[in-house]
Amino acid sequence: MRQATSHRYSSESCVPQLYLTGVSYRTLEIEWREKLARIAPRPELLADQVVRAGLAQEAAVISTCNRFEIVAVGGDGGGGVRAFFESLLALPRESSESIYHYSDLLAVRHLYRVSSSLDSMVLGEGQILGQVKRAYQEAVKTGSVGAYLHHLFQSAFRVAKKVHTHTDIGQNGVSLSYVAVRLAQQIFSDLVDTTVLIIGGGEMAELAALHLCSHGCHKIVVANRTVERAAQLAEQFAGSAVSLSDIDRALDEADIVIGSISIDRPILARASVKARKASKPLFLIDLGVPRNFSPALAEEDNVYLYNIDDLAAIAAENKALREDAAKEADIVIEHGLIHFERWRARLEAKPTIVDVRGRIQEICDAELGGALGASGAFDPAHIQQIAHSISQKIGHELTSILERYAGARATDDEEPPFLIVPGGPQRGRES
Repeated sequence: MRQATSHRYSSESCVPQLYLTGVSYRTLEIEWREKLARIAPRPELLADQVVRAGLAQEAAVISTCNRFEIVAVGGDGGGGVRAFFESLLALPRESSESIYHYSDLLAVRHLYRVSSSLDSMVLGEGQILGQVKRAYQEAVKTGSVGAYLHHLFQSAFRVAKKVHTHTDIGQNGVSLSYVAVRLAQQIFSDLVDTTVLIIGGGEMAELAALHLCSHGCHKIVVANRTVERAAQLAEQFAGSAVSLSDIDRALDEADIVIGSISIDRPILARASVKARKASKPLFLIDLGVPRNFSPALAEEDNVYLYNIDDLAAIAAENKALREDAAKEADIVIEHGLIHFERWRARLEAKPTIVDVRGRIQEICDAELGGALGASGAFDPAHIQQIAHSISQKIGHELTSILERYAGARATDDEEPPFLIVPGGPQRGRES
């Protein structure tokens, strides 16, 4: 027979809290976002550092041109993670409000909105989901992601897929690179006769080239750290490739220059533009964070410089086209939150369920042990008596558990968890 052990059914939640701390283009200027990009070129190592320092049980860092966010589970109410974040930025006191901090369902909802591109500079852009997926995958590799964040991110990916499948949020093809092309059209009415120099060989540069070609531009030069990678991209558009060391020479023929390379200091300086032989206008689109082009270039005659934050104005024009789709997407997100809350409830109930099963086994062992000790054999009437005794005791235990659970939940039940409306969940905390 199993030995009896004491069981206590706790009304306190055993599920660790979730926190999301960060900044975005909405709250912090590009100069400060550049600083974060330089401090943490490998965000997954920062997530691992947060866990190793005991600030959280699990962590992942989402780092893009437009946002830098730490998603953490457990810890001291998120205070340690926030202090860690503030120490990274070393923001002046008047700028400390740039950091936002969400907990529990508000954190879940924010991650769902980010993954679904509802919090993007360009509403509905498709790149952000891939960036969130990469952040999760890199955190998995370092071991900073556990069961909780695994479930959270997987649910975010499912919600984002539903948003893009069941709404028109992804229609009309607007990405940051598309917006950049729209901006170019305001300066060059016809892109057919323009020469474009693209610095960088990543996804952003490739998208920019695609959009330029779709608008009639067929003279594209690609510069990259390796000529081979530049040639691969240029080949898709019947363009040419050069190394980074040849940028100054390529600049003589360029009308439009798009910077989209990861670099710790400006690759295009004022001296290079001054030495340019051509006197025609030069349109510079800086999609990099840290910035690829020196801000001082904007002071030169016939030079038009726009960085990634400047694109927000054109992005705002597209926002009106997608507001209805965004409302529909919010409904999908609220539905996803319902499922996440159900999962959390099951997670919270798991220790109690284990205790209940253990207590049932104890009751059965005790009743059967007592019966065998008394008679050593069973007749039908005796078996019925034992079954009745066991059922009565189990019923008493379950009633006690339900009463305690109901008492613990009474405060929470005064208001509904949240309504399925675009306004979002009513529970959770934000500071």
